[in-house]
Amino acid sequence: MSKRRKVFIIVGAVVLILIIVSLSSKRGKGVSKVDAIVAKRDNIISNVRTEGTLKALDQVQIGSDVMGRIVKIKVAEGDKIRKGDTLCIIDQSTYVARLSQAKASLSLAQAKIDKVEEDLRRSEELFKSHLISKEQYEKEKLNYEMAKAETKLSRESYNEAKENYNKTIITSPADGEVLQINKEEGEMVVMGTISTPGSVIMTIAERSKMFVKALVDETEVVKIEPGQRAVVTIDALPDTTFEGKVTRIGGIPEKTGYGVEQAINFPIEVEIAGTHEKLYPGMSATCEVTVGVEDSVIVIPYPAVGRKRIKEEERDVVLLAKGKMVNVSPVKLGLTGEKGVEVVEGVAVGDTVLTGPYKTLRSLKDGDKVVVKVREAPMGLKKQGMEKRRK
Repeated sequence: MSKRRKVFIIVGAVVLILIIVSLSSKRGKGVSKVDAIVAKRDNIISNVRTEGTLKALDQVQIGSDVMGRIVKIKVAEGDKIRKGDTLCIIDQSTYVARLSQAKASLSLAQAKIDKVEEDLRRSEELFKSHLISKEQYEKEKLNYEMAKAETKLSRESYNEAKENYNKTIITSPADGEVLQINKEEGEMVVMGTISTPGSVIMTIAERSKMFVKALVDETEVVKIEPGQRAVVTIDALPDTTFEGKVTRIGGIPEKTGYGVEQAINFPIEVEIAGTHEKLYPGMSATCEVTVGVEDSVIVIPYPAVGRKRIKEEERDVVLLAKGKMVNVSPVKLGLTGEKGVEVVEGVAVGDTVLTGPYKTLRSLKDGDKVVVKVREAPMGLKKQGMEKRRK
């Protein structure tokens, strides 16, 4: 065979291959390769996830009802305390002096009223015997009433002085633990509410009862109700979970961020069951609140759900494979969970539901041809998949 003939044969073979490839490409044009799952029944648990901070159920900030200098702090941070235990003592010198003065004044007032009372008794006898005038008798009665009023004021002053003296000894209002001491011996304390600067001496709490205070987005809080179960994890104890339940939902929202980034959140409280020595107020916590449970329902992955305009209305839809053709099916959705989303209407058991790739699904229309590869339904896909499809 001549060299020239060999060249012609090689060129012809290459041309033939190109023609075959071209024809194959044209034959496959308009047919998309897609992934799918076969719809089946499953159980679904819908949770609302939120983050917050641990707090003690019975936490008290200790202040003083009298002004003065701290002369003795009787406890240290971490100490276990009982109701009535002495926590600290305020300088008593001023209050001892006031109490002594009030006691002396009360003694004088009591002695005076004893004398006036005796004078009134004698005057009453003399008046009945017509030995003194009515004016004299009325004068003795007036003296008695004045002495009685003075005695009452003296007794009130004494009681107030005694009460203030007793307040210099600050005791624990409940059993618990000293979490924090804000003052030192020798520092001044002022009277006032806990919001008054310098008024908080220490904080005590009963750590046997703990709860998480968290913020929930306004779109999610409507799903939450008191009594719902929650699973709590603590950042400091990542390998341990704690049982809890929702005990309170706040009615006043808290706004975070500004402008378009502003979010409206509502506070909730999740009480942790049992007693746990390793839990401390201030720890960061995450709560998974169970807001819905459904058994034996159709569950599909989030990426299978999209949005399309059908009869001038935006609808949730899924793409079904009917043979080799795409069928756009409007759906009614139910609970969302880690496994996916519940389909209440629009998908039946055994339907082939297209799940990806995303770019391909986005371009498909009713009646398009597809080549389907059925896969196992992916578990635990995040909701972001559905949100992406909706845009």
